[in-house]
Amino acid sequence: MTSSTAKRALLYRFSRQPVEVIVSVGAYFSAQSLEFITPDGLLQQAPFTEIKALCFFSESGPADLFTAHNLFERRPKVPGLWTRFTFLDGDQLDGILSHNLLEWPNTGFVITPPRASSNRQRVFIPRPAVVATELMGVVGRSAIARKQMLREKAADAQAQLKMFD
Repeated sequence: MTSSTAKRALLYRFSRQPVEVIVSVGAYFSAQSLEFITPDGLLQQAPFTEIKALCFFSESGPADLFTAHNLFERRPKVPGLWTRFTFLDGDQLDGILSHNLLEWPNTGFVITPPRASSNRQRVFIPRPAVVATELMGVVGRSAIARKQMLREKAADAQAQLKMFD
């Protein structure tokens, strides 16, 4: 049985004002377009070439994803890949990508933006909207690196001489 959860989001387009939309989590994008419902109840599609970003939220707030706190002021503490995206119109946005490359959809990137809150939880960025991507740093460790470190510690503990046996 599939989930019927719908998410509220703010759709940013290159040539228009941001608009509040509702998307179905399981099937909100196809290979070439994004499908959404407007507040008026109209089902619409927008090609990825027109979309700048889709910002998911739980509480309405100002549409300031690209105007306020769009870059990290200092190194983030959330584990992941600290990435800076440059868009077609020259705007920049920082975000945290997952360490797991398999979680990245083919159609774009899902990031955690700076100062994530109830009005900007996650952001979907379509690949055609991005001109350049910079890796600013790796924060935290991946699960594989953590397991390797634990194995090395266990091997070192067994190699340690026992004084009181």
